[in-house]
Order: sequence, then structure tokens, then C-alpha cells
Amino acid sequence: MLYRLWLLFFTFAKIAALVLGGGLAMLPVIEETFVNKKKLLTGEELLDVVALTQTVPGIIAANAAVSIGMKIAGFAGAIAALTGAVLPSFVIILTIAILFPSLSPDNIYWLGAFAGIRAGVTGLIAATALKIGKNTLTGKFEAIAAAILLGAALYGINPGIIIIAAIISGATYCRICAARMNKKATDRVLK
Repeated sequence: MLYRLWLLFFTFAKIAALVLGGGLAMLPVIEETFVNKKKLLTGEELLDVVALTQTVPGIIAANAAVSIGMKIAGFAGAIAALTGAVLPSFVIILTIAILFPSLSPDNIYWLGAFAGIRAGVTGLIAATALKIGKNTLTGKFEAIAAAILLGAALYGINPGIIIIAAIISGATYCRICAARMNKKATDRVLK
């Protein structure tokens, strides 16, 4: 158990210190560590965590840390993972605030560094989206729903409305499928 707590703390501390771009950019590192190497989560469980952390309010990285920590080591795991996810960012921001109170927004080196960071983060998020899409878009319903909701997002519809629409459409689809299965089973019994 202690091993899992240290693993959660140090993995999330490493992610928070080294992976720029927030919650979605950290997913490839989480997948590599907890799904591929340590086998403490399945790919399906990680997809559930992604879905959950996207739908609840708060910081994606903290939500993911709490959810993953809870799955792997219970309440203590949630605390260890959350502490690891928050501590490096807190220390880095505090250090920047103390040492660099007058960072010039015209500094070409800072501007260049942030341009590179934005490009790198965009690539990481795109790679994560492709991986999630490959594992999630397994049928016609998922593909059609994703396309419609992507269009809604690009059109500027509020993300909260998109999430609610996704929940309603998914629940409706499952209900229709269940009703069809029950009808087929009933028809077989009556024959």
C-alpha cells in the first residue's frame, strides 16, 4: 500500500512539474505509467476517469489525480495523488512570483518559449484526443454523437450544454438498445 501511495505522489508530482498544458496534456503520461507500465488501471478505467474529470467542476489535473488515486489506493491514494499534482505547481508559481515580479511581456525569449510551449501542448492534446477517440468511437452511435457534438463545440455552444446533450443522448440510446433486446427476447419466447 505504501508503495502505491509513493507511486501516486511521485508520478503526479513529476507530471505537474514537467508536463505543461494542464489536465489533457498529462493524460499520455498517466496512461503510460498507470495503464501500460504498472497495470494499475485499464484503458477503460482511464477513459472513465477522463469522462468524469471533464464533467465535474474544478481543475482537470486535480480531479484526475483524486479519481485515479481513489481507484488505486482509496482515500489515502486520492490525498497522495492530489498532493503530488498540486505541490510542484504551487512551488513553481510561488518561486516565479518571488523571483520575477517584473517579467517583461516584451521579452522575445519568453514570448518564444511560450509559443513553443503552446505548440507542444497542442500536439499533446491532439495525440490524446486521437487515442481517446480510437478507444471510444467503436460504433455508429459514438461516431455520429461525437461528430455532432464536435460541430456544436466548434459552433460555440456552451460546453455544459454539450455535456448535458451527450448524457441525454447516451442514456436515450442505451434505453432504445435495451428495449430492442427485450423485444427480441420476448419474441423468441413467444415462438
